[in-house]
Amino acid sequence: MGRTRGRRGRFAALAAVLALAVAVPLGLRPDGRAPDAPAPRADADRAPTRALPAPDAVREARRTGKDVEVTGRRTATSTTWAQPDGMLRTRTHGAAIRARVGGEWKPVDTTLRRVAGGYAPKAVNDPLLFSAGTPAGGGSGARASRSVRTALVADGRADDAGWHDLVRLTTGGHDLVVRWPGPLPAPVVDGPRALYEDVRPGIDLVLTARDSGYSHVLVVKDRAAAGDPLLERLRYRLASPTLSFHLDAKTKAVSALDAAGQEVAAAPTPYMWDSAGPVRATVGEPAPSVDPEVRDTALAFPGLAGPQPGTRDSVLDASLGESQALDIVVDKGMLFDPATVYPVFVDPSFKGHSANWTLLYKKYPSSSFYNGQNFNDGSNEARVGYEADSGGLSRSVFTFEFDPAIRNVSKAYFRGLQTYSWGCSTRQYNLYLTSSISPTTTWNSQPSWIRLLDDQTNGHGYNTTDCPDQWVAMDITSAAQEAARKGWQSLPLGLRAANEGDTHSWKKFGVNAETAPYIEVLHNDPPTEPPATSMRTSPGTTCDTVSPFPAVGRSDITFAVSATDPNGDLKSVTLRVWPTGSPTTPVVNVTLTPTSRGSINHLVPWTSFGNGKTYSWQALATDAGGLSSAWGPAGTTAACQFTVDHSAPAVPGVSSDAFPAAEDDGSVWSTVPFGTAGLFTFSTGGATDVKEYQYSFDTAFDIKATPNPLREGRAVVSLSPLHAGPSVLYVRAVDDTGNISKARVYEFYVRPAPVLDSPMDVTGDKVPDVYTVTAEGNLELYAKTLGTDRLHRGMPAAYTTEGGAARLVAPGYWSGAALSHNGDWLPGDGVQDLVARMADGRLYLYPGDGYSGFDVHKRVELLLPAGSPSPAAIRQVLSTGDVTGDGRPDLLAIAGNDLWAFTGYTGGAFAKATKPAGEAWAERDLVQLVNLGGDAAPDLVFRENSVGQVRVRYGRNAASGGLDFASLGTRTASAGQLDTYGASSWSRTNIPVLAGTPDVNGDAVPDVWALLANGDVRIYPGRTAGQPLNVTDAFYVVMSTVGTSWAGHGTIG
Repeated sequence: MGRTRGRRGRFAALAAVLALAVAVPLGLRPDGRAPDAPAPRADADRAPTRALPAPDAVREARRTGKDVEVTGRRTATSTTWAQPDGMLRTRTHGAAIRARVGGEWKPVDTTLRRVAGGYAPKAVNDPLLFSAGTPAGGGSGARASRSVRTALVADGRADDAGWHDLVRLTTGGHDLVVRWPGPLPAPVVDGPRALYEDVRPGIDLVLTARDSGYSHVLVVKDRAAAGDPLLERLRYRLASPTLSFHLDAKTKAVSALDAAGQEVAAAPTPYMWDSAGPVRATVGEPAPSVDPEVRDTALAFPGLAGPQPGTRDSVLDASLGESQALDIVVDKGMLFDPATVYPVFVDPSFKGHSANWTLLYKKYPSSSFYNGQNFNDGSNEARVGYEADSGGLSRSVFTFEFDPAIRNVSKAYFRGLQTYSWGCSTRQYNLYLTSSISPTTTWNSQPSWIRLLDDQTNGHGYNTTDCPDQWVAMDITSAAQEAARKGWQSLPLGLRAANEGDTHSWKKFGVNAETAPYIEVLHNDPPTEPPATSMRTSPGTTCDTVSPFPAVGRSDITFAVSATDPNGDLKSVTLRVWPTGSPTTPVVNVTLTPTSRGSINHLVPWTSFGNGKTYSWQALATDAGGLSSAWGPAGTTAACQFTVDHSAPAVPGVSSDAFPAAEDDGSVWSTVPFGTAGLFTFSTGGATDVKEYQYSFDTAFDIKATPNPLREGRAVVSLSPLHAGPSVLYVRAVDDTGNISKARVYEFYVRPAPVLDSPMDVTGDKVPDVYTVTAEGNLELYAKTLGTDRLHRGMPAAYTTEGGAARLVAPGYWSGAALSHNGDWLPGDGVQDLVARMADGRLYLYPGDGYSGFDVHKRVELLLPAGSPSPAAIRQVLSTGDVTGDGRPDLLAIAGNDLWAFTGYTGGAFAKATKPAGEAWAERDLVQLVNLGGDAAPDLVFRENSVGQVRVRYGRNAASGGLDFASLGTRTASAGQLDTYGASSWSRTNIPVLAGTPDVNGDAVPDVWALLANGDVRIYPGRTAGQPLNVTDAFYVVMSTVGTSWAGHGTIG
């Protein structure tokens, strides 16, 4: 369905109650012990027909008497349920159980399928691509699948002779490529595994897809192959346009770091082992089946399961050269030892930085076994205790994500699937709270074992009759309470045997997908502290904590508070009002029952307040379980304040059915579209001495209205707002003696008219509007009218419908974003869309909703063609509209030192990337691409920061039509000399943000917006025919001296 304004609502229309799906998982038993069956499979909790936020789930749980999933809180590793008693239960796995594919959660599925460029797993959180083989590599690949998918962005590095891409991993918005020094055959594909046979005579290579990375093993099949020159220096080349690689000198683990030095991916200590040890599995369990098609290949070797008791093994040395070549030194002594049992396995792997665990192995005290890697299938099981066959002593430490929103924990348990014991004889092992782990964690550099939490004594997993595999549970309530109290984002827990010298203490635990350990936390989140924007007085304004405080006249005061509870369990709101400085003598101290929307209104007679005094007030919310929020307003210890002035008229009240007052979440819009008049009523609570009301839209008071005495001093006027979107009406009262009240600021949203958007106009009035990212990381829209009027009111422009009902995105979502809106990227609806390079290093398209906002849940990742820079390297984007003549919007970007143009957009991907050659762009900022030269070609306005100037480069059109981007690359290639458009003082120091828009002052020439260092915003009218920006007629639209400031805003787009 096309996005048309007549069919689009932003919040209220999304709140309709739909059918509910109830999921009843295994839960906490009263005794906290393990359930009799394993945890439910990931595919058992597929997305229901209607995703639920917590309040809706709690209501449905109470109605049905059954647990209901809070799908709005679903993540890759965690699931939350609402219980009939109002409590929430969150289960967090140690490994991902689901991945978001095409905007929907699906069970993790590492089964490989054929895609463009290679083989990729069906559903994982970090995209992965295995080579399909090289032309010279041979191989049949007859068992490969045949589906199609767009290839990932290329890293842009030219191939060196003989090197070929083996694996491409995308994690955290970064591409990482591992390259192989020779041709590769077409692989034999079996589930998540790709077998490259005979990469050298007698040597196979096996790749196994994981959710966030892959495992890799080189299989040396016989003693003859051990002499191959490849094993003299086993070399891999690492490449990434945005990551650097570092080798830990002690552990030989490799870390991939971003520009800020944060670890994005890691490879543990390289390792090799032989086939001497038998696979230890539960007695009586059937051996894993092998597909008949691969029974005669290396995929059937038992040793792929990793080292076993009795296995000969060796930790390998490694080095990392300047060319990012990872050299692994194979243990030749082990290869040629007569006792070595072939095949032999060599394992270097990479894992993205997601929830992790590690094995601590005393036999190799300086080696890292991060995520159980160093064996191809070894990450299927964690290990605890001592086994005598090889003299190995193990401990395992797990990291679980912990939602910082969890506040009040009543119970919490660790649960793990115990898959093996040395025998049915019971032995004790202990669970500890530990410090955090990393890829360099080893036996010699263990985390701190902070305190013992619980223990288990059993022999589960030895055989299927007397002591089969079993889920076990241990109490971690105190650790979870500490995590909640301190706002931790992860919870590390460690297992170790009570007697580490007893072979019967040796245990194994599953660690992958549904078999992974998980924690289950029973919690009740307290209500949210009321924010200042949800606390108002009428007459008056929103809560103000900074002097000068708003004044209230001779009028009864209504205190209004809106509160929320994340569990939908709000019971009451308490209101306190007291003379400032005398909190022990409150004027008001009441506890009220809120409406279904969480709001209370409390009227206090004007006689309760003393003339000339200042009063303070606060509010707190309490839920049905007795938990209370802190006293609002949120984010400060200061109270709301107002002064009382009985000598002046009361601040007028304003109401309108056609243009109702705005709600904080942007859910309330006018009932009539822009261009239609509506009635507004002004009043002062029955005062009889009001002579007139003065009012205006967005500017100084310039219109008067006379009150009607028969209507208790009210005045009713018909008004037409000046623009769509956020609007402000200022109203004040004047009494018989000329006293003027404080102004009433009436904020409301005007519904756009059902017309197509003009370039950069999202409110339907043909005048461009701007989006800005605030210091708090929020996206706000400011609607502009034609002329020199100031911007008064912005509105939140981003929300999400993930989980059901629409809600504003969390603060900080837009921090670090580079964005631009200009063009209808989803053709056919006429609505302007937003392009943004986000802090995760990816490029997204946010479709406009027709009401000036964006549902971030519906964003589409934009894919760049091969040879493009990584999106993470892009510093600035400029949406230009269609400048190539193909009817599709185009995009300019600066990445590193280069200017790029991306064209041919369709279906989430660009067809072509062009890098105009010739000049460096690191010290330049894009302003606008518009026609200033009077010809048919657009011209590029940009800032030259090093000299503090704004410049114009005149473009040329190609012979085939449309802009020739090469003309933007250098002065000589352009259609004219480089003109100075702004002569001086235009540096980033003076003007942190510079942006261009179509005409906003009525002269039909595009204009330039400047965010100054002091937070003011000034518009400079543009000029053509070689003339510079019009400094003389520049005007302010944001002025800190009159109470508005954009200080700290990061971008205008």
